[in-house]
Amino acid sequence: MICYRQTTTKLSLVLNKLAIPVAVIYTLVLITLSLVRVNNMPSFGTDYDDKFYHLAAYFILMVLWYFAVGSGSGKKRILNIALACIVFGIVIEAIQGKLIVNRVGDLLDALANIVGTIIATFVVLNREKNLS
Repeated sequence: MICYRQTTTKLSLVLNKLAIPVAVIYTLVLITLSLVRVNNMPSFGTDYDDKFYHLAAYFILMVLWYFAVGSGSGKKRILNIALACIVFGIVIEAIQGKLIVNRVGDLLDALANIVGTIIATFVVLNREKNLS
């Protein structure tokens, strides 16, 4: 367990230096990709490929902002980050549905965003538990 903690701590230090710029850039890219029409995405051969992309995108968003705000920051802060990611995903879907031509807001996309955020929240909370 000590080796895990040392490795995780070293990784955290490296990520903390880059965390805010990476989280901001990722968020801006996510906004851009959410508001423009994206074609030719790789397919897994299912009708729900798009939902997987949403889930993964918001999982990554949550993890990046966790490191940007500061890992080891406690359960309340982690839950606030998760709430912000969930609200962000819902707002993006609402904007797609109301303001963007060629894009449609989708309740299942919003749900996939939420699920990705929740899964990431559990991963982050588990990490915090292992660090303490």
